[in-house]
Amino acid sequence: MSKKIITNREQRILTLILSFRFLNSKQIQQFLSHKDHRRINSWLKDLVERQYLERDFKIVFGTLTKPAVYSLSPKGRKYVRETYPLVSKKYLRRLREDKKRSKGFRIRCQIVADFYLILFVSQITEFPQTLETWLTEGIKYKPDQFLFFTPAFYENLEFSILPKLKSNAYCYIKRKDGITHTMIYVLDAYIPRLMLRYILKNIFTTLDEEYWEDEIISSLHFYFVCPNNMVIVYLRRLLSLFLERYYGEKPIIFHFATRNQLYRRQKEKSGEIGWIDVSSTD
Repeated sequence: MSKKIITNREQRILTLILSFRFLNSKQIQQFLSHKDHRRINSWLKDLVERQYLERDFKIVFGTLTKPAVYSLSPKGRKYVRETYPLVSKKYLRRLREDKKRSKGFRIRCQIVADFYLILFVSQITEFPQTLETWLTEGIKYKPDQFLFFTPAFYENLEFSILPKLKSNAYCYIKRKDGITHTMIYVLDAYIPRLMLRYILKNIFTTLDEEYWEDEIISSLHFYFVCPNNMVIVYLRRLLSLFLERYYGEKPIIFHFATRNQLYRRQKEKSGEIGWIDVSSTD
């Protein structure tokens, strides 16, 4: 009896989950641009039964049941390690503990995926194939090309301070006026104020202590997806104190919005999210 192979679609599912760590079935369907959810569930069921994926699904009686959430199993991690020569070994070691990750961590990973799905819908169909190319051929930078990365790719990127900034995702775009670097942070629902202060302090400490102001950089952007408006108010108050002591030549711009604003955009399929912007040049 021949050994059943991993199909191209199933391999793309594994690649997506490698990149985002935790994805639900609806997100996987969107990334694959597939109309039939039953076919998606069939691929996912096959990968779970063959022990490439872990499945987290809890039926909550009396409420609308949420879609199942998937992560890589030990066999799945072994498969991507053998299939993709450029995958970070350090990153794969971090994935070993994913079965023990908190609910907040799992939700954060899914919000990062939704950030991409909501804001960059025109590029969704190319995304899984792009991830496969990066993991086999390496990352190639082209003018006017928008690139979106998760921490799975940070070790292979040119922006040296990126690991120290500890963002949940990162965007890169190169235009004639220079390179724009964008960091995305997704904040937990019950994040303590001490942690909010630490996040901002770490950003400014890294910018002050590390060399990063290359002449081809046009600006740095920091996007914060917050659980509520109270967190935004507190962050803006803290931010004003840090910006008073910022003496960098390159402009840095902070953008704040709530999760509800993000998902309202998804529901309405148009319009602006309504980011609150704070710039070092103000």
